Amino acid sequence: MMNTPASHFVYQRLHVLGGRALHLAEHLRIAARAFEHVYGVRPALDSGAVAARISDALRGGHHATSRTGATVILRLAPDDEATGISAAFERQLMEAGYYMSALRPKARSYDYSIPFGGFPTNFQLDAQAMFDTLAFRGHGAGRSVRRRGDVLLSCGDAPLFAIRGRVLFTTPLTEGAMDGVERGTVIAAADRARLTVREEPILHTELKSCDELFLADAAGITSISECDGAHFMSLIAPRLADAMN
Repeated sequence: MMNTPASHFVYQRLHVLGGRALHLAEHLRIAARAFEHVYGVRPALDSGAVAARISDALRGGHHATSRTGATVILRLAPDDEATGISAAFERQLMEAGYYMSALRPKARSYDYSIPFGGFPTNFQLDAQAMFDTLAFRGHGAGRSVRRRGDVLLSCGDAPLFAIRGRVLFTTPLTEGAMDGVERGTVIAAADRARLTVREEPILHTELKSCDELFLADAAGITSISECDGAHFMSLIAPRLADAMN
């Protein structure tokens, strides 16, 4: 097994709470599906071995497990003999469990395609870094949104959601949206909050008719304040963040 980051890989960002990765089995399912799609072979992933690597990464990052959560990035890379797996401490979180970010960044959308665009790969990380930089330097926006034509797909590697009235919209995976654990947890939280959930394309031309726009990642929910001239509130998203735990 590999312990150093590879140049080509698929990955997952995981929320760790009390030293334990949340939704580990689902993360491994998505990682295995992505690996098979990109490299043509289904990896055999041992959840116990992965959990041990995560624990090592937390110790290496001096994570205070008793107080707050953290995010860890898990990379799966092809190896001559086996799947190379590495885990790295990413950042300490301000709270324990999924939470609502206090920041409401502006976003800018960009129409672009990347190899294996619906899967979390190193291509996705490189594109996200580049377009986030373009959004900030050119427009003062903190996040970039990937779209294909009129369809909004994701905010970096994080699934994107829109709210109109009591209806939650998220672009279907079949349209190229990014799969992720938090996509499912937000949809489940919306069901519990008695919102109508529609897996339908979030259209760029309809942004101004949306009440809220937000992303969900390993930390929790981040509400977008503005995207391409459309302005949004943050009313229901905080309640969904609470319901994710």
